[in-house]
Amino acid sequence: MIEYETYKVLHIAGVFFLLFSLSSYLIIVNSNTEKFRKLSAIMHGISMFIVLLGGFGLLARLGIIHGSDWPVWVWIKLVIWIVMGAMLIFIKKFHSLSKILWFTVPILAIIAAYLAVYQPV
Repeated sequence: MIEYETYKVLHIAGVFFLLFSLSSYLIIVNSNTEKFRKLSAIMHGISMFIVLLGGFGLLARLGIIHGSDWPVWVWIKLVIWIVMGAMLIFIKKFHSLSKILWFTVPILAIIAAYLAVYQPV
């Protein structure tokens, strides 16, 4: 059985890699270079998997199981991670919104961290 702390480290490491991949993808798309775009997209997918693996592992360790009523903070975090997962599409399709997306990504991560730490709703 995997320990709570292991899931937490996985989740946080996944978030770090996710933020790195999204920021690098923003830079790559805006510089019109193809050199590291694929690598950045691959890192994004792997980090999303790690974030979700760690997150759902943490939920299981907290006793929040599938099929039960999830607290609102869990649903909000799930929506945030879905948006983060779709962020590559937003970056590529809405090139002109890059400055807004540059600030949106860390703000969403901060909101997700706040929800995880304080579990307000």
